[in-house]
Amino acid sequence: MKNKKYILFILIVWVILILPLAGMTFWPTNETTENKELAPFPKFDKENPIGQKYLYELGTYFEDHFAFRQLLVTANALLQSKLLQSNATNQVIPGRNDWLYFHGTLEDYQGRNLFSERERFAILHNLHLIQDYVEAQGSQFFLMIPPNKASLYGENMPYYIRKGTDSNLKRLTEMFQEEGISDIGLYDRFSKESEILYFKRDSHWTTKGALLAYKMLMEQTGLPFETYEDIPYAMEEIHEGDLDKMLYPLAVEKEADAVYEKEADFVYCNDVKNNMDEWIETENPKKDNSILMYRDSFGESLLPFVANAFGKGYFTRLVPYNLLQVEQYSPDVVVIEKVERNLDDFITDIPIVEPPQRENILGAKRGKGGTIETEKAGSFLKISGKLDEREIQTDTKIYVALTDEGTKTTKTYETFYTASENKDAGGYQLYLRGSSLPTGKIHCDVLAADEENTRIIAQKDIMWENEGGYK
Repeated sequence: MKNKKYILFILIVWVILILPLAGMTFWPTNETTENKELAPFPKFDKENPIGQKYLYELGTYFEDHFAFRQLLVTANALLQSKLLQSNATNQVIPGRNDWLYFHGTLEDYQGRNLFSERERFAILHNLHLIQDYVEAQGSQFFLMIPPNKASLYGENMPYYIRKGTDSNLKRLTEMFQEEGISDIGLYDRFSKESEILYFKRDSHWTTKGALLAYKMLMEQTGLPFETYEDIPYAMEEIHEGDLDKMLYPLAVEKEADAVYEKEADFVYCNDVKNNMDEWIETENPKKDNSILMYRDSFGESLLPFVANAFGKGYFTRLVPYNLLQVEQYSPDVVVIEKVERNLDDFITDIPIVEPPQRENILGAKRGKGGTIETEKAGSFLKISGKLDEREIQTDTKIYVALTDEGTKTTKTYETFYTASENKDAGGYQLYLRGSSLPTGKIHCDVLAADEENTRIIAQKDIMWENEGGYK
């Protein structure tokens, strides 16, 4: 009898272990609530059929697609959190009073990822180039930075995680005001509100939070808008938090959110699955002005309010930002909405736009060195590289000078500054229209300039052909 019990126990354990793999034939997991893309099935390499890379990719595929994954992940999370008081995923931080926080914001909360002076200088420089370009096209420019939830409501973070005394958002907000960057100041306003405007089990703001951000934006534009102050609303338990889905895919606790009793006046002009689509166009026949918004996931609940306030709306989640759309659509308002945790995107994802031309620099000496790379990017010539770290000071400026070897005429351009591993932000990048380039041989000089002198840090010759070809 005892042997039969052992055999039965072994069979049960064996079935539990084999079911996730065997069940993939009929019940594979092809959707996820986690903040990632599911791994594709690896490609078979005939030359190395059982190589280490293939086996690793096969294992990754199984981890993402095994049968009943959502059910088993939920059961594991409930077991660890409720019984063992531990965390089942490193993406979510369980806080006090049932609050959840995104782990990707932890360094911001603790002030452990502060930008160097050079990185802050580079971010401001890049934003100035963007703002100047937008305004030169006749559009208003505004920057919106939704704070991380922990930055506003850190009182429910775990007791053992201490908040830092400084943050990138705090420092940059002060510099935006000093340098004339049109930031609408979400953090200051949200931190003064007595009502909680973010979800407990989601990383984003509530509908009321999105409404406040919308009103702040519209106040800055000077355009007429609906305040929703006289529009009735009901609190309904309809929202499923992204962090809740990561932690408990099949045991999500719905939260209350405001539902306003006002029908939208705008319509979608393209085929839209939901407000997280990469490109969305809207139209409101009752309004006249237009807006182009470069946004992230915080724009999902913000979009309906904004779309209702403009005759034409263009909303994109694509990066890098294609600023040529400003010329294409001639919007009255251009907005960049970027969450606090991704502020470094301003020195990693360089927008597609030709930077301004500057006066030619004469008498430059040979510097300590750097790199230059060129490649054809659509109809553009992309130039990028990095200065030797000995060339970089906090306010070092970087230019690219192009000399037509046929006519010996030179054009000098500003560059966008890019991040580097040692936080000196000594990289640079720019896009130049093919139509701006001379045909034939072009000599490229990369120049570093500061108060001391101007140095040539890299050089390269390229060939640009009439049809936009490149050698």
